[in-house]
Amino acid sequence: MQLHLIRHPQPQLDKRTCYGRSDIAVAPDALAQSVAQLLPQVRALPRDWPWVSSPLQRCARLAQALATAVGQPAPRLDSRLQEMDFGQWELRLWDDIPWAEVEAWNADLAGYPPGGGETLTAVAQRMWAAFNDLLATSADGAVVVCHAGTVRMLHACVAWRAEQGTAARPDADAFRDIALHAAAHRGEIAHARLLALDACATSTSTR
Repeated sequence: MQLHLIRHPQPQLDKRTCYGRSDIAVAPDALAQSVAQLLPQVRALPRDWPWVSSPLQRCARLAQALATAVGQPAPRLDSRLQEMDFGQWELRLWDDIPWAEVEAWNADLAGYPPGGGETLTAVAQRMWAAFNDLLATSADGAVVVCHAGTVRMLHACVAWRAEQGTAARPDADAFRDIALHAAAHRGEIAHARLLALDACATSTSTR
């Protein structure tokens, strides 16, 4: 299965802000520019592929606009595709978050809940469930509009499955490994770009 992943447009907030689960708007001109930029690639995708989106408006509005433009049904909204919940860190400037808290997270990336929110291992668990449902669809591909964190987590799910085999199911230790794999791959993921991911890869080439 081919997953075509799209990160939402740049939201309207200071780039120095910590944000995850917060439902932040996208400026109308940024949304229109993203749609125009993505349409040529999206039109080339098979018409029978399902569309799935995080329900947060920065994703859902882009997914709906693109699906409408190519004559597709409304995207299915999946709450498991939401960005990580940073708890009390949400919408605070990174410079204003106590350094001791940031260091505590750095010391236990998989198990520490930043701001009292969600652990990376918990994100890995819900993302595996969403990934498994995508694999179960009858089409040979899907379009997924989500977030940088969930794009990384989907890559990590594919990598774990490629290493362990298609019949393997992750346990608690495996979810931790998936979380740490995602955390280790911190390369920039551009806004409003189409990224192809072979969800049925059979080697560690997904790394």
